[in-house]
Amino acid sequence: MLELNSSFLWIFFLVWILYFVLNRIFFKPVGDVITSREAKIAADTGRQESLVAEIEGQTRALESQLDQARRDAQLIKEEWLKNGEELRSRTVAEAREKSARVFGETIAQLEGDIASAEQALEKQVATFSERIKQAYL
Repeated sequence: MLELNSSFLWIFFLVWILYFVLNRIFFKPVGDVITSREAKIAADTGRQESLVAEIEGQTRALESQLDQARRDAQLIKEEWLKNGEELRSRTVAEAREKSARVFGETIAQLEGDIASAEQALEKQVATFSERIKQAYL
């Protein structure tokens, strides 16, 4: 069977001493490092989550501002197009009125020129007919 002698007790005692020495020199510092790293990771994770939430909030705010700016730009564009169309319509109407006025003035001047030319021709015809009449009579 199993014999308990002094070597077993010495080995048992040395193992316990080795355990306490390793615990004090190795296991406890490594455990402290692991614990501090876990705490740092937890703190960094919490900070990261808060930063992500903050960034998402800022992103939503910026997207909202961008959408509002786009709507404002669209309204300005529509207003400018409307003003441009009104200006074009006014300009076209003014040009039509001016051309109609100039056309009327030109027609009136031509009719006056035609009337004066007709009168001059009638005078010349009357003069020529008087000359012909005197030449043949």
